[in-house]
Amino acid sequence: MKILRKLLTSLLLLVPLGVVGFLLFSPGPLERDKPRDLPWVLPDYRSAHTQWEIGRDGRIYAEVEHLFLRDITPTMVAWFYQQLPISTVSLHGTTYPLYHIFHPVGHGRIQVVEAAPSGLPGMAQGATIMREEWFGPYDSRGTARLMEFSDAGMLAVPVAAGMEIGQVRHSYRAENGGTVYKVEAVIGSKLPVIGPVLNWIIRTQVFHPAMMALWQQHQIEEVASLQFFLAEIYAQRESGNHYVLELPSPE
Repeated sequence: MKILRKLLTSLLLLVPLGVVGFLLFSPGPLERDKPRDLPWVLPDYRSAHTQWEIGRDGRIYAEVEHLFLRDITPTMVAWFYQQLPISTVSLHGTTYPLYHIFHPVGHGRIQVVEAAPSGLPGMAQGATIMREEWFGPYDSRGTARLMEFSDAGMLAVPVAAGMEIGQVRHSYRAENGGTVYKVEAVIGSKLPVIGPVLNWIIRTQVFHPAMMALWQQHQIEEVASLQFFLAEIYAQRESGNHYVLELPSPE
């Protein structure tokens, strides 16, 4: 009986270890693009509100209240995300994936790996999205299903090795001529037995305190960048999936 229990325990441990191994090591280091010379300076991320804590269930609970997006509507924000994996932008004679101007240094690739059941292109309810980005020295590769997607926000459920490992809810609402944008994330597993083991590994090896700080900084910086270009490309929304930014060159 003792041998059977040990064998069962070993098998159960293989599941969370396999998930974390997938998150950390598969399929290898990211190919990092050179920083892009974009014609704007991001505001100080420390002006936004962030917090995170470890819950009694061992999962990470995180929150970001973004800087106010003046003259940008929730509809514009939702449209931007829908376009994010399928559009390009010309800036100063160079064509970029739209994802590349969403952050000057930390964005690599984003793509739809499973289209929405409705047939809508890009990010839409039911689609599965894969993205590659980095926060300082930390690579981040992930896949998520979009369980909700509307002008009010979206709910993404990260998936690794076939397992759900939390959720990230984006909420936007109109206020005072702009948009208030908030992100609430839960990172970890609710599974019995293996969940606590998986959550401990995630907290200490993946989303450890240094990673959390840089991840939240990255979120604030990318959303804050929308004020510099979103209105201009949104005005071109009837022209297809390629947009032209007529902005002054950086000094």
